[in-house]
Amino acid sequence: MRTSVIVCTFNRIDWLPKCLESLLAQDPRPDEIIVVDGPSVDGTREMLEEKEREGVLKLIRQRRLDGISAARNLGLAASTGDIVCFIDDDAIAQPGWLKAIMGGYVDETVGGVGGPVHHMDGRLCMGRNAVSTEGLWFDESRNESLDGCYPVMVGCNMSFRRQPLIDAGGFDPYFKYHQDETDACLGVQRLGYSIRYEEGAVVHHEWCEGSYRQDMLRWYIRLRYLWGRNNSYLVRKHFGESMPFARYCSNRASAFISRRRLATESPGEKMRTSPQLPPLLAYIGILSEACGLVQGWRDGRLNRMEALRPPGPVQRPI
Repeated sequence: MRTSVIVCTFNRIDWLPKCLESLLAQDPRPDEIIVVDGPSVDGTREMLEEKEREGVLKLIRQRRLDGISAARNLGLAASTGDIVCFIDDDAIAQPGWLKAIMGGYVDETVGGVGGPVHHMDGRLCMGRNAVSTEGLWFDESRNESLDGCYPVMVGCNMSFRRQPLIDAGGFDPYFKYHQDETDACLGVQRLGYSIRYEEGAVVHHEWCEGSYRQDMLRWYIRLRYLWGRNNSYLVRKHFGESMPFARYCSNRASAFISRRRLATESPGEKMRTSPQLPPLLAYIGILSEACGLVQGWRDGRLNRMEALRPPGPVQRPI
């Protein structure tokens, strides 16, 4: 099977070369590396054009930023591999990453393969993940049960069979940030394929601050809005037949309290800030998330899908 690795980037001249080096060091190497650049002004574009002339990669030039899903769809459209892999521009694929991913596709019913994400110092950040019908993520590495949930992959470390991903509609442009990978995983499972987790497919991720995180105050409020909007859109799109709005809101409120995502919690390490926020700012974030929840539910009515079949048992490597 041929492999394509897709990297979406913007103004990451300090980190992207490290990502590309890690891909070129894989054994076996990817059959093609595609970088979607949109549109960098810090020297990233010039570096990529030089590597394109050297035949190292295929460069897709974006005219404007339009969210992660749009960028990934551009890379998907340009790919030729049987398997398409996605890694973030601030992530580094560890030795054996691609080999472990390809080993997961021995079974033809497997439509996607992902693996663990570690911090740069080696600490596990995210392990085997699954999503519930309320749009909540659960991580087995945090002793959270995945029973009754649908397996999903982390966006900075995921791969799919190319044709099933295309048949599922690729990446929904509605998700400019957050839950884009979840939607794609559910779409592939809807076609009858499974999602597999491979312990050996490891990436280290830096969680670099992008242009959208320059103003942390605005970013926090925007993030909370997207949490609410994208989750409710995802749930109504994939589980709307069995999840009335009132029940969804009740479940979200219960999960909010049980997970202690109360007034003073911030997005943590991704924010590069203290885990404690001023109460006033935190309550503004809660209000922003509630507004997003209502908007996402309204938007989701246009893309409502048939109910997914119940998830099978959690898959573990032999």
